[in-house]
Amino acid sequence: MILLKKSLLVFISFFIVLNNAYPFFDNNNQNPDTLLKKANSAKEPLIGINLAKQAYKIAELKKDKRIVIKSLNIIAGYYYDLRDYRNGKITAKNALSIAEGYHTDSLSGDSWLYLGMADYGIGAFKQAIAEYKKAAIIFKNTNQLSGLAAVYLNIGICERKLSLYSESINYYLLSSAIFESLKNEENLSHTFNSIALCFVELNNYPKALEYNKKALEIRQKLNDRQAIAQSLNNIGFTFKQYMQPDSAIYYLNKSLAMYKAGSDSSEIVLTLQNLGSSWKMKGNLEKAENYVVRSLHIAANYGMTEEIARGNADLAEVYTQQKKYGPALTAINITIGTSQKLKLPELLMEAYGIKYNLYNHAGDYKNALLYANKKTDLKDSLFSVAKNRTINELEIKYQTDQKVKDIAALSLKSSLDQKIVKQQRLSIIVLVIAAVLLLLLFAIAYNSFRVKNKANQRIQTLMRDLHHRVKNNLQILSGLFTMQIENLSDENTKIALRENEARLTSMNLIHNKLYLDNTTTKIEMNDYLTKLLNHIKDSFVGYKQSEINLRIEVSNIMLEADKAVAIGLIANELATNAFKYAFTETGGEIHLGLKLIEKSKLLLTLCDNGVGLKEDNKDKAPSFGLRLVNLMARQLNSTLITKSNPGVFYQMEINI
Repeated sequence: MILLKKSLLVFISFFIVLNNAYPFFDNNNQNPDTLLKKANSAKEPLIGINLAKQAYKIAELKKDKRIVIKSLNIIAGYYYDLRDYRNGKITAKNALSIAEGYHTDSLSGDSWLYLGMADYGIGAFKQAIAEYKKAAIIFKNTNQLSGLAAVYLNIGICERKLSLYSESINYYLLSSAIFESLKNEENLSHTFNSIALCFVELNNYPKALEYNKKALEIRQKLNDRQAIAQSLNNIGFTFKQYMQPDSAIYYLNKSLAMYKAGSDSSEIVLTLQNLGSSWKMKGNLEKAENYVVRSLHIAANYGMTEEIARGNADLAEVYTQQKKYGPALTAINITIGTSQKLKLPELLMEAYGIKYNLYNHAGDYKNALLYANKKTDLKDSLFSVAKNRTINELEIKYQTDQKVKDIAALSLKSSLDQKIVKQQRLSIIVLVIAAVLLLLLFAIAYNSFRVKNKANQRIQTLMRDLHHRVKNNLQILSGLFTMQIENLSDENTKIALRENEARLTSMNLIHNKLYLDNTTTKIEMNDYLTKLLNHIKDSFVGYKQSEINLRIEVSNIMLEADKAVAIGLIANELATNAFKYAFTETGGEIHLGLKLIEKSKLLLTLCDNGVGLKEDNKDKAPSFGLRLVNLMARQLNSTLITKSNPGVFYQMEINI
């Protein structure tokens, strides 16, 4: 097989050399249009380039600029296929220069498209978007719908690379509408796949599955076996991200079966890695390791650098769970090095998280904290870069609009100046003065609005950053408590730490909500209290074996963060006491209620049907938890009312 490939390569090389040396063999018998058709349909990029070069030489002799530009555009496209982005860009620029010199707009759109593809290949996504947009204007003006759809699809891909998923989806939808109108089902399925990837990044898995299944349906109708396998892999990947490993494994195995049995081609690398991750999620580390190691062998054979990095990240997680910390460290260092080299910040952030988890499992808390901070810093940096990029793009759009308006104003002024000579000089001067004053007033008003808007944006950014940092710090503290609980044997100490962790959670839920939603400073109490009590219940799993039912009845109430924190701490302490002391092995029920009883007054109740307060506990000094409840009650200008038999009933009226 190797000898056959070498022989074929020698034959192709010989054919290219012969054709370059004696172009008249084909040139005398074929016209350039025929050569371009053959070039377009060539299965090998080198053959396609050679045919297009032959057409280019003939067109140069005949001074046929149309064929010259077409030939250069085809050559630029094949250079992209060969990943020779430098020559691709040079060739596309040459085609664009000729097209603009001869005012052939219908062909300059292709040149802008190939320029964008070359810049995309080297990771210059913003530059690629600018070039694609120029191509889009030309394709729209010349009614080249197929080219316009391709450009919109490519812009969407660039926006996704820049993590601007909403903008990416908008361009994908524009592209899909055109492909659908053209009945181009193959490219329509590609577009649906791309939309699904964006929804995965936005954690909207139902939508991602919807678009993946649309793509699969089209590909099954086209009977495209390779594309069907790709769609099945994408559905499996989505289920994996959706934390549904059984469904993921089902679709990934179907994808693998679509390829030839026993064929370790580059196409199955991602499917194998997804299978490894899914089996890891199910806890079968041996299967997970086998799939990931197989994917790495294939990726190494084909020089798939990024896939090697991602596979090593999966392998590091498997080794960490197997407590093979040395191999895990080697694998994750490969991922980090490749991510830095290829400038893949999202993968680098994920790798930092895996390395933090590795050191944490190994008990090296100093390095664990180091990589936790690295991950947080990179996450903050990515958020800032995305935000600054959006602001810069808005500023560019504004400046462009202003330039268009300025040009229009100058054109009007020139027209008026000509009329000044012929007609009423005085009237024109008055109009010009009025226009200048109007522009001045507009400039002053706009400047005032812009200054105020920038100040508001800065305040919002600072508040979001504050909640983000508080949330992260609380999460770190909560994680430390959780790790400490796992390493302790004294039950009383574990209970005390578990209570403190619950208190941190009650505050962390508030800051997490404020960080995720920067449009309000209020907390929706039903969602907050439901999550809080379920977290408390989960923390007692294994500690209280009896089944305790939660009944939560909270009205649709929005409160400011300070009052929400106080009520959350009160609910946390009272619910924790109920879980600890109210029930025997027979189980029971805890009921939490919060409702508006007057226009500005709330009624908070928490009760259980447990054993109630013991007589010998009534005279004892209140515990730290109850002292904290009474402190919070005083802060809310309220008093805690306690009743017993049967169970315990707490009540508090709170002014808002």
